[in-house]
Amino acid sequence: MSKEKSPVKGTLILFRHGQTNYNKYHLMTGIANVPLNETGVRQAQDAGRRLAHLRIDTVYSSTLGRAFNTAALALKAAGTQTHLQNDDGSFKITQSKDIVEIDVGDFTGRNHRHDPEIAQWVRDFNKPLPNGESDAQALARVQKFFDAEILPRLHNGETVLVVAHAGIVRVFDYVLGLAEVPTEAVAMGSNKRRSILNATPVVFGFEDGQLVSETVLLGNGANENRPVTPVKKPAFKK
Repeated sequence: MSKEKSPVKGTLILFRHGQTNYNKYHLMTGIANVPLNETGVRQAQDAGRRLAHLRIDTVYSSTLGRAFNTAALALKAAGTQTHLQNDDGSFKITQSKDIVEIDVGDFTGRNHRHDPEIAQWVRDFNKPLPNGESDAQALARVQKFFDAEILPRLHNGETVLVVAHAGIVRVFDYVLGLAEVPTEAVAMGSNKRRSILNATPVVFGFEDGQLVSETVLLGNGANENRPVTPVKKPAFKK
């Protein structure tokens, strides 16, 4: 009698970059290459210490400096990821334009809390922001990135770290099947989009490429285990 084959377990670690002054002052950032501020540097280092117990195999960041530098600072602060270091002490981080923040076009640099045009703008999933990008366009590139870069590594049992942006973290909810694509348009000032904390790692566990667990690594040393109840079965490709 043959033994049942054990599932291949892979891990995806996903989080937003550390704070920037645009975040601090509620300015829309999009693809503007705004650097981390002092708080953001500390947040990135703290996120790394929360990852010290994990052996990370592959690291991706967006091509924007705030994401790349968050990843580098986190890996250094972890103190356990020396296998990812280059000879010069830098870390092996693959940058991808597919996971840059959603382009907010004409709204870049404007206060999303107090600007009346932004507050009244009706955000539709398929409607690009003025001279910017739609959530649907962002989903297409993130899905491509996930299928080509992440999923094959999860099927091989790897632990993959992705450092990106708030809008991209929300898009991953659709990619992973944790949220339905919105069918109703809402005003941007309605605050119906969930808040994404800076530099707060979320660890997704996979078995044979299927999502089975979600754990938030909180800064107080505690973990928050969220129930995984996909609203739809994601179209994962092996």
